[in-house]
Amino acid sequence: MYPLFETIRYKNGVAENLPLHQQRVDNTLMLLRANKSIDLFEQINKHLSKPIMDDKVYKCRLSYNLFGEVHIQFEPYQIKNIQTICLQDIGQNDYPYKYADRDWIKAIVAKTGTDEVILTQKGFIKDASYANLVFFNGVKWVTPKQPLLLGTRRAGLLNAGIISEARITTNDLNNFTAVKLINAMMLWEESPMITMEQLIKHL
Repeated sequence: MYPLFETIRYKNGVAENLPLHQQRVDNTLMLLRANKSIDLFEQINKHLSKPIMDDKVYKCRLSYNLFGEVHIQFEPYQIKNIQTICLQDIGQNDYPYKYADRDWIKAIVAKTGTDEVILTQKGFIKDASYANLVFFNGVKWVTPKQPLLLGTRRAGLLNAGIISEARITTNDLNNFTAVKLINAMMLWEESPMITMEQLIKHL
């Protein structure tokens, strides 16, 4: 019923980065030829009888369909502890929109035995299972130019000039010292970081 969704960071009564989430929803509805629009600010305020005013970070999961129907859930969010990570090729799979059906991604993670995966396709680095990737080369942070999904945190960091884009292949990994996993729920400074030594142990 709700094949698409957005995950929005909510804290102290504020749905964060809402313009970037709205832009992605608008683009998705347009590209999938929906004849309805969805106002995220309006929908969130309609769902809440009053703002949630505390210091906890909440995950606002806003599920929707092409008919403009919306379902919203709020739950406390905890950052995932990542200690082990490995590379996994995804073959012909893709994830151009934020679909609720992520079974093929979950299956890849489940079979690895590591906390997280770096998804690759035809030798190019794409994403983690739940986050975009940003690599540090000793001077600057670089994110794959063509990820599986164009994340809102990624877009904000690119706009701010904190990170830049580049085509990154598996052969390029030796040029980096660390990788960060970024998504809408985590601020840049709190995003999990894995050293390349940790990654190499599982190659």
